[in-house]
Amino acid sequence: MDLVVRIAGAAGQGVQTLGDILARSLFRRGLYVHGELSYHSRIRGGENAFTLRIGDAPVAAPARDADLLLALNEEMFDLYRSHLRAGGRVVADEGVKDDVVTSVPAVRLAREEVGLPIAAGVVLLGAAARLLGLDPGIVGDEVRGAFGEKAEPNLRALALGYEQVRGEVGRLPPPQFGRGEKMLLTGGQAVGAGAIAAGCRFLSSYPMTPGTPVMEFLAHYAAEYGIVVEQAEDEIAAINMALGASYGGARSMVTTSGGGFALMVEGLSLAGMIETPIVIHLGQRPGPATGLPTRTGQENLLFALHAGHGEFPRYLVAPTDPEDAFYLTMRAFELAEEYQVPAIILTDQFVVDSYQVVPALDPARVALRSHVLAADELARMERYDRFSLTPRGVSPRALPGVSGKLVLVDSDEHDAFGRITEDLAIRKAMVEKRLRKGDGLRGEVAPPEVYPAGRLRGKRVLLGWGSTYGAIREAVEILGDEYAHVHLRELCPLRTEELERVWDEADEVVLVEGTATGQMGKWIAAETGLRPRRLVPRYDGRPFTAREIVEGVRG
Repeated sequence: MDLVVRIAGAAGQGVQTLGDILARSLFRRGLYVHGELSYHSRIRGGENAFTLRIGDAPVAAPARDADLLLALNEEMFDLYRSHLRAGGRVVADEGVKDDVVTSVPAVRLAREEVGLPIAAGVVLLGAAARLLGLDPGIVGDEVRGAFGEKAEPNLRALALGYEQVRGEVGRLPPPQFGRGEKMLLTGGQAVGAGAIAAGCRFLSSYPMTPGTPVMEFLAHYAAEYGIVVEQAEDEIAAINMALGASYGGARSMVTTSGGGFALMVEGLSLAGMIETPIVIHLGQRPGPATGLPTRTGQENLLFALHAGHGEFPRYLVAPTDPEDAFYLTMRAFELAEEYQVPAIILTDQFVVDSYQVVPALDPARVALRSHVLAADELARMERYDRFSLTPRGVSPRALPGVSGKLVLVDSDEHDAFGRITEDLAIRKAMVEKRLRKGDGLRGEVAPPEVYPAGRLRGKRVLLGWGSTYGAIREAVEILGDEYAHVHLRELCPLRTEELERVWDEADEVVLVEGTATGQMGKWIAAETGLRPRRLVPRYDGRPFTAREIVEGVRG
């Protein structure tokens, strides 16, 4: 089963709220859903859409065409009418006339019967829920959860919408999972939950879409989990505050987007020099400059890989979906602490804002350890050198104030103790020490995922990273046996041996990426000398669908 429902309206008409209610209702029904949010960067007007794919198996990619369109105004009907599948239906107000429209007097009912004109969308939602065959009790519970004290008039609006549709009740499949077996999460919620599970105690950020949902999530749970969440005056302050908190022993994080990350780059270099762990969530959006603030893309890869002056190691991950985002966020915190490096979580608007059903999350899958010297260990040391030269490049890390030992850090080049130096021999040794961490990090990185598992000889490989995962996997299923899917989640350090085997065995490597220039291909070429033969790009601010990838490969 693959059923697609799209809710479309202007900003201010409650598109996201209605989509959230419907997604949660279907999830409670025991069905797999994937919800993609598309919106303009404005408070009122514009085109907003929430597209839900409903299935009896996991769904991980967006869809272009819909079976049911909930048009909250006539403009959205005109815009999306051509994106109906054969036999598709539209639920719209009585003013919209067309043979595919189930007409509902939503505006009149909301104004005259409910006394709340803005509830017209809920009236239409009730009609759509009836068409889908959803239990009104389930939807009503989600309306109560969404509107709280203002639920009663909206419940009335929902009931009126149900009453308007007769004889057209749909048939959803039976439940596919029971209560408590799965979770419905956005990627932003999953990054925030992963940070909490990893022991994050401090977040400082300046709001910037699409990084803000992570900040909002942590702020919501800050009191419950003992987290300090600080809205800084700008991104420069944010990263330096987080480094200060990390120096004091708190696992710390910042969240931002491309323009904010640009301001953080000097602080990123500071983290490299003082070897202080920090996690940076970078939610990508199309640029340059402020670009398309609410759209998606993968244009920050090379920026994240090379940002900073000087040479120092970093760990870079790109989650594919909310489940990935949870575990890779935990892993980013852990490896940042163990290797005393900055870790960057590279998402995008599609991952951050999309809803997906995932297995119940288990924090125990990622082992967490303390990577700082205990007070008694520090007390027994005759001398404490914060930056002592070690075979792994990782020096013993102590926290200030836990003993009489001085914990010294400096942004200038320094000796093992932490004192500023211009001794060029020491400088050379310190650079080499810091870079040795990259060797250890490379051993931590998982190899690319290969689908179907096994040899790639004779196949055409679609190569992707991050949020393109679901669409590429679905495209390979459509394309057939001569195609395979290779996907990267951990991007730096790069596992080059496995990639060299991909090129050795495959007939052709095609990069599928949300850029115009194929940045992952350039990164792989820089590390291995190998290049994808072709690029299937997308850079209009929308995520890939499987059909669009198929058309790009065959075209």
